[in-house]
Amino acid sequence: MQDKVAGMSLEKLGGQTRVSDRAFDALYTAIMHGELDAGRRLQVRELADSLGTSMMPVREALNRLEELGLVENLPYRGAVVKTFSLEELLEIYSVRRLLESQAVTLGVKNIEDQDIAELDRQLGQIREMLQAENSAGFLDAEEAMLSCVFNRAGNQTLVAFIRTLWARSRYYKLLGVKDIFAKDNVAVLYDEAATFVAAATARDSEGTLSALHASLDRAEHGIRANLQ
Repeated sequence: MQDKVAGMSLEKLGGQTRVSDRAFDALYTAIMHGELDAGRRLQVRELADSLGTSMMPVREALNRLEELGLVENLPYRGAVVKTFSLEELLEIYSVRRLLESQAVTLGVKNIEDQDIAELDRQLGQIREMLQAENSAGFLDAEEAMLSCVFNRAGNQTLVAFIRTLWARSRYYKLLGVKDIFAKDNVAVLYDEAATFVAAATARDSEGTLSALHASLDRAEHGIRANLQ
């Protein structure tokens, strides 16, 4: 059974994990899937009612989301899903380019056979999500594909920073993918992923970097076009 909160559905919390952790997971997932869009007001009492919990765990969850840069507190509005300006997003992508390039450089040379199998599996998942025009599913699969290489860099702090930047820009990544769906140009997304996988499988650092940069260039162009 689900309760509706202003057009959004949240599952009742269950299980033995701390309630604040489950509240955080539920709200984080809703943001990642675009169910809570940028600028959305997050009223503690309504969220608590929807999740079937008290307000305290929700407040704790919102504080954690604020620390991650996904939620901000605004005067006269309270907690809202954070909105980023064009300049802020371009700064995020500039840092992403630096960190992800480093992760590729370090990770590709350590690719193992099981990583190649996982890359192929995620490429298949990407194809399925694109065919279904599932933007959140596509981004999940794309990030899993990239993680196959990044995790081989042997630097979990580097990967953690990258994941934080993915989360902060997630809503705008969703908008970009939906725009590509609307323009019936999904082939470019699959081609980018397939090129990345082919180069990583061949342990070709330069080719993998080139595929990564092509994807980031396309995403930055879309951000400029949509937000300017």
